[in-house]
Amino acid sequence: MSLGSIAKPDSDLSTTEQRNSPNHLVQDSLASGLAFMLLANVGQRGIGFFRNLSFCRFLDEGSLGLWALASSFLLLAAPLAVLGLPGTFGKLIESYRLRRQLRPFLLRIAAVSSIGVVLVSILLITSHQDSSSWIFGAEIGIGSMSVVVFALVSVVLFNTTTELLNGLRKGRVVSAMHTVNSLTFTAFSVAGLFLWQDWRSVLIAFALASLCGLIPSLRSLMAVWRESAEEHSALSHSVIWNRVVPFALSIWVMNLLANLFDVIDRYMLLYLAESQELGAALVGQFHSARILPLLLTSLTMMLSSMLLPYLAADWESGNKHRVKDALQLTSKLSMSFFFLLSILSLAVAPVLFNHFLEGRFSDGLAIMPIALAHCCFLATGTLLQNYFWCVEKGRVVGFILAIGLLINVVLNAWWVPIYGLSGAMSATTVAGGAILMLTWGALYCHGIELDRTNLILCLLPIVLLFGALPSMAIAALLIVLTSRSSLLLSTEEKRRIDDAIVPQLQRIGLPIQTLWHIG
Repeated sequence: MSLGSIAKPDSDLSTTEQRNSPNHLVQDSLASGLAFMLLANVGQRGIGFFRNLSFCRFLDEGSLGLWALASSFLLLAAPLAVLGLPGTFGKLIESYRLRRQLRPFLLRIAAVSSIGVVLVSILLITSHQDSSSWIFGAEIGIGSMSVVVFALVSVVLFNTTTELLNGLRKGRVVSAMHTVNSLTFTAFSVAGLFLWQDWRSVLIAFALASLCGLIPSLRSLMAVWRESAEEHSALSHSVIWNRVVPFALSIWVMNLLANLFDVIDRYMLLYLAESQELGAALVGQFHSARILPLLLTSLTMMLSSMLLPYLAADWESGNKHRVKDALQLTSKLSMSFFFLLSILSLAVAPVLFNHFLEGRFSDGLAIMPIALAHCCFLATGTLLQNYFWCVEKGRVVGFILAIGLLINVVLNAWWVPIYGLSGAMSATTVAGGAILMLTWGALYCHGIELDRTNLILCLLPIVLLFGALPSMAIAALLIVLTSRSSLLLSTEEKRRIDDAIVPQLQRIGLPIQTLWHIG
């Protein structure tokens, strides 16, 4: 079920699908799953925001830069180590579950992924001098590299489990996992920084929190294992790998391109600086500018991973029109939502940077509007790209990201030596805007015609560059137009939004019947 059918969570299709299921694994509807996830994320993002501010408070810009480089490496290495295989869960789990082949599918994916993680870990430890020079721009000891490997294994376990449960449409469990992960990471890291103000204390806390985040999933994992034992349909190796490998390879390449796109600016700041110390300090300033935008990015990734299984279920059942409707509404809501959050970020950022952080990251504050614009572009593009994963055309996403990465590298190499931090952030933002436009064009070429309202909303992040007050004025105008007319959202789209959100608000005691007022 998708946003296109959000008004009918108990439709005949859902009932039939559950009745014909080979087991009794119960999935959340898209409406309830997304609503629960959004409500849970309010607390999670607040916790994450406090945690990142604490890092800036306790660490100097050099140590903050080293932590940013370590987290960037984990972002790159985790999907590569497992060969992108868990990324297939969102698309393929439903297919193998209906064919009574879920357990052999999962066991084979787990076995091959484990081999990849072991090989990468051995390589990092045995060649720690060379690998640390590549990751941090300077050699670190084998003890520090062991911490990096421990964090890598922990992150792989957490990410694989969330991909599995997302594929099974267990949105509430995934939300609980992220909540526990966020809470424990904050507690461990802040406590660790009181005792040892070093980037490695943060990395250890990150690894432990990833393991703690698995706790809410244990009951669901046992249920999956127990109930999948009823399956008897055989699954040959050739059949599974002929289907999984091309799709996993697409995800593997896409993850590499997407993660390179996300970290290339940091590494170019590191390597184009006059020294490793200066490079790490610039990365620290760059990281501080992304404290607020990172909230948007993390929310986007979670929304995207939750949306794909529902789109895939609609596609597999032949309801292709629902996929188009979901993408249409997703594009409008995501850009509007992230634009409003960006305005709020612009309003509060000066107080936080000048007082709580004592003005130590003024360079990061200066480039924050550009960083927020980038996150808005990338968030909408990421959500729309789910269509190509749904129809198993991941190569389109890879092609788009490759062009974006090329633009990013060229502009960084050109602008960083001239403009420094602002050059790096501007290069990434231009590349993000190009990715969104290319995604929009690719959808059009595949028969998904988004209306002109989407194009207008895609231009909103440009307003952020002019500051908080002009952005607030534009936002107020858009809110009035949306509430009192059908210029931006149609009546049907408003009804779907009401059906998804109003019941959740009523459950917490808010006497709201509709979010709209048509004048």
